[in-house]
Formats: sequence, C-alpha cells, structure tokens
Amino acid sequence: MTTSDTASDYASFTPLGRLRCIGRLAAATLRAYDLKVRSLRLYAFDTNPLYQVVTEALSTTTGERFMLRLAYPGWRTLEDLRAEAAWLEALAADTDIGAPCVIRATNGEPVLPASGCGVPQALYPTPWYATLMTWVEGRSLAHYLTPANLERMGELFARLHLHGKAWVPPQDFTTKRFEAFLSRGEPNVLFEDRTLAAFREEDRRAFTSARGWVEREYAALDRNDLRVIHCDLWHENIKLDHGRLRPFDFEDTIWGYRLHDIAMSMLDLLETVGGDRYVELFAAFRCGYERLLDWPRGNLEVLQIGRMLWKANWTARFLPENLDALSQQYGEIFRNFESTGTLRLPGQLL
Repeated sequence: MTTSDTASDYASFTPLGRLRCIGRLAAATLRAYDLKVRSLRLYAFDTNPLYQVVTEALSTTTGERFMLRLAYPGWRTLEDLRAEAAWLEALAADTDIGAPCVIRATNGEPVLPASGCGVPQALYPTPWYATLMTWVEGRSLAHYLTPANLERMGELFARLHLHGKAWVPPQDFTTKRFEAFLSRGEPNVLFEDRTLAAFREEDRRAFTSARGWVEREYAALDRNDLRVIHCDLWHENIKLDHGRLRPFDFEDTIWGYRLHDIAMSMLDLLETVGGDRYVELFAAFRCGYERLLDWPRGNLEVLQIGRMLWKANWTARFLPENLDALSQQYGEIFRNFESTGTLRLPGQLL
C-alpha cells in the first residue's frame, strides 16, 4: 500500500467513523484486564482519547471508575509511557500525593500495545498504546486559580521534585533529557532555512537571538539538579479534590530540571490569567514551593521563551498556515524581552 493510498483511505473515514473505530479498540483492550465493565464512554479527546470506565458494583452501588487512555500513534513511544507508569507506581508506593494509580493487565504489563480490533490499518497504521489508571476525583484547578491554591500548587511541585530526585528508576527507564527547547527527537523545522526565509527580517533576527538565549541558559543549569519531572504539570492537569490538589497526565515524564518544569507551568498560567493576576499568583506559587524546597537557580523567563520556540516549531510542523502570524507575535515578544528583560505577552507590551 502506498502513502497516497493510505492518505486516501484515511480521508474516506468521517470523524465519527474514526471515533467509532477507536471506541471498538478501547472496548477490545479492556478484555486484557481483570474487570467486569459496566460502561465505557469517551470522556475527552485532547491529543489522546480518554475513556471513562465504570465497573460492576462489588461492595458499593456505584461500582468503580477508571480512566483508559489510548496514546495517539506516534505521539509518545512505548518507552515514554512505561516511564510514566514506573513513576506513577513509585509515587503510589512512596507518597500520598494522589496521582492516578496504574492498573496492570492480566499479563502483568502496565502499558499494552493495541492494534486491529476493528481499526483499519489505513486509518492508523502504527499501534496505539493503552494505559488504564484509577479515576482522579475533583474538578480542574483551572476553575479555582486563587493565591491559596497556587500556594498548594507550589507545594505539590516541590513534593514531586523531591521524589523525582530521591527515586531510583528501574534500569529500563527512559534516558531522554529535556535540556534544550527540543528534547524528544522532534525535527527542528522552525530553524530550517526555508522556514526562516518566510519570516520578516526583524522577526528572523529575534527568533535567532531567542534560540541563543535558550541554548545558553540550558547549558548553564546545574547538572546536579537533573531529576525525573512531570514536564507538563499546568493547572489543566491538576484537579482540586476537597482542598487537595491531585496531579495527573504524566505521559511526558522525563529527566529534566526543576526550573524547566516550573517555567512551562508558569507560562501556561501567564497566558491564562494575564500579567496583573500572574504577578500575585506566581508569588503565591513560589511561596508554597519554598516552604519545602529552595528555588532553583536560573532565568525562568528564558526557559519560558524556550517553550514558545517549541510551540512555534510545532506550528511549523503541523499548522504552517498559522506560522506567519505567530512569528510576528513572538518576534515582538522576543524583541521586547531583549530590551526590557521582562517577558510580556500581547496586550502587555509597552
């Protein structure tokens, strides 16, 4: 089968048809677990399809709830997902942080490759990977971004960072390190000549300068600070459960720096709440973090710029039609940072 044949077959499926195929795969995957499934429904589809699984009641009238995630083909490797599972199992054994617990299949595996089961190869030629986890109770922290909750979030980060440093992973744990703006083997499309040639001259210079700042900042970080980190722990990946913060979505688990972990989360916060509220909420986060752990050295805002370069590279790869507007927006942000030393987003620029 040629690439053009595969693309044509893929296009022949409607979005609903694709979801039905994936749903059949999810249902078939559950047969590998020792569960009496009462219901299976699509809960969300944000990069990966997430299914809520409800089992038959045993000692209660409501049964138990689980989350089945099918990792989108090509998004994360089996090594990545096994690293996530290993850390989640360690967190469950060593802490009361309240992250989801991995449910192993009847063959003892924490992650299962899944293919077939009604999903045509032309639709998704590479395998999905399934992970079943306990359901995380609560509501998204995104609805409750208060100083008190940001203090709790700072404490949560510190607890994870302490565990990520002390924990000794298994021998087959990932060796990937997030120590550049691209660190998972993604192609660097953003800085290809043909991409930069389409930028305005002033934006091209701004992006090139920004890349230099980011590379120098990562090179200057203390290698003794490397540890296992979540790498995507923003407010949408935390639930508030009766005053307790519970993290989830650990699929980006990797070796990295505390400052990188914090920078990514705080950039998401800045983009969500804007500059005025961010100052107060960031201070609360730092207060909570420093209650348990010293603040990491380095320039957090430069690493946030690194995250912006990652986003621009993703746009260049998958949504190139949006890159022109993004390059102008980010170019202005980078030039302002160079002149003021402060990261300001559109609407905040002087």
